[in-house]
Amino acid sequence: MKNGIIYYLIGFILSCTSVKGYAQGIDFFKGTFEEALVKAKESDKLVFVDFYAVWCGPCKQMAEKVFPDEEVGKYMNEKFVCLQVDVEKDGWQKEVSEKYNVSLLPTLIFFKTDGTVIQRLAGAREKGDLLNAGKVACGEELSFEKLYSRCKSKKDLADIQLLLQRAPEYVGGLEGMEAQKWIVRIDKLYADYVKVKMGPDFINKTDFQIVNRFNKKNVKDDAVMEFMAKNLSSYLNNLGEIPGVLLVEYNNNIIGDLAKAGKNEYKTYLDRIKGDLKMAYDIMPTSNSKLTPYEKFKYYYDGMYLLSYKKDIPSYIKLMKKYIETMGDQIGANDYGEMAQNMYQMTKGKLNNEQLMQAKEWLVKAVQYENVALLDRVNFVTMLGDTYKALKQLEEAKEAYNQAYMESLKLEDKRQGMMVQMMVKRKLQALELEK
Repeated sequence: MKNGIIYYLIGFILSCTSVKGYAQGIDFFKGTFEEALVKAKESDKLVFVDFYAVWCGPCKQMAEKVFPDEEVGKYMNEKFVCLQVDVEKDGWQKEVSEKYNVSLLPTLIFFKTDGTVIQRLAGAREKGDLLNAGKVACGEELSFEKLYSRCKSKKDLADIQLLLQRAPEYVGGLEGMEAQKWIVRIDKLYADYVKVKMGPDFINKTDFQIVNRFNKKNVKDDAVMEFMAKNLSSYLNNLGEIPGVLLVEYNNNIIGDLAKAGKNEYKTYLDRIKGDLKMAYDIMPTSNSKLTPYEKFKYYYDGMYLLSYKKDIPSYIKLMKKYIETMGDQIGANDYGEMAQNMYQMTKGKLNNEQLMQAKEWLVKAVQYENVALLDRVNFVTMLGDTYKALKQLEEAKEAYNQAYMESLKLEDKRQGMMVQMMVKRKLQALELEK
């Protein structure tokens, strides 16, 4: 029944640990930023700086997968004096980070030897992205702006495809109005590109990645998504299962939006699950043989319709009980947790005592399962605390919040754990005031 559960507390953030250099790839200079500039000038090179923090998961991802790469190391060591800067370390490292307004991690900046910024990237990058950025900094490839100008004048599809591939990393390093300006430009270029390109030559890995990045996934009867649906066999044969997963996400978004809006039309798109999109939904992993994907999603979206539009909580509960009975021993923790969560979110918490008791029953069952993802467990236990509080069972609420707090201490991501702990502490403080 799970359709990408929306966490009750916070979204998942990548796990974070320390960052180290790797000699077999990039050979990071051990001196200061000023010393790196001097060495680069003496060596007729530029300077590359990786701004990181010891808790940053994406930083670790680059340190483990990109910086050690032999090809990356060969190019970067030849063209740049490479340096790593810990943004939280007092002294020159923190000063340099503040001087260049580093706020997102990792931030990767290419400098001239006088400290002028040539190019900056915000966020982790794959090997190809980093090498391309280095070549742009060295003048070996066109900058993003120059490539865009050539695309506008020549309208060459290969140039536009390359620009769209590079757009996320370029726009990701911009802020405010400058970023918004480029988003509008790229969206327009993408729309023109797909109109011309849609056809047999459009079914390839690069164009699919572009579609996955830029195409809106909640626009009813979208031309690109419908092209994929009509050519799903070719997509699956050429690119594997991922296009099918994208179509499931797209169709589910449409069904959900229509169900929430109270439009019976949602049933038309629900029927696509057993119709022209059956091949896509058959990809979805399931351990349950009692329900087809159509039957399973029908419970979910019929329930959403009852809660969001009809405000018919009793009918929703009745439908979910039927779902539980049908699933039997195939029911899982996330099924129970999401049923309770939907009741809270789609009614904005306006539940009577009988309905709260039902939510409590589902949440109690959810937390009894073993091998539940830790953040899911924290989510369920916190909701259970909220339910107890709404029922005026304040001691039970306190116990649930304390359990959620203790569970959150086990989260590997220190920053994520601190956010959860602060939230739970506020709930405990509010509970004490209510007492």
